[in-house]
Amino acid sequence: MPNIAIEIEATDRIEADRILALYQRGKRHIELEAEVTNEVWSRGWTPVGRPVFIGLSHGAPVFYRFEVPVETSLGR
Repeated sequence: MPNIAIEIEATDRIEADRILALYQRGKRHIELEAEVTNEVWSRGWTPVGRPVFIGLSHGAPVFYRFEVPVETSLGR
């Protein structure tokens, strides 16, 4: 199943580091993952799994980087 890359802008570096630490402990940020899933839907893709946290961008502003598995068949 292919993945689509999604980037969501972080509020600030402190918040981004806090969320990064959360994922490093094996936990999830439900609200952020919901925002990522909504972005996938808005791009016209159907998500078939939960978002996978990849990490943070190194630039400014900071972005959360996710990959989301999506459906590509047109099944009728």
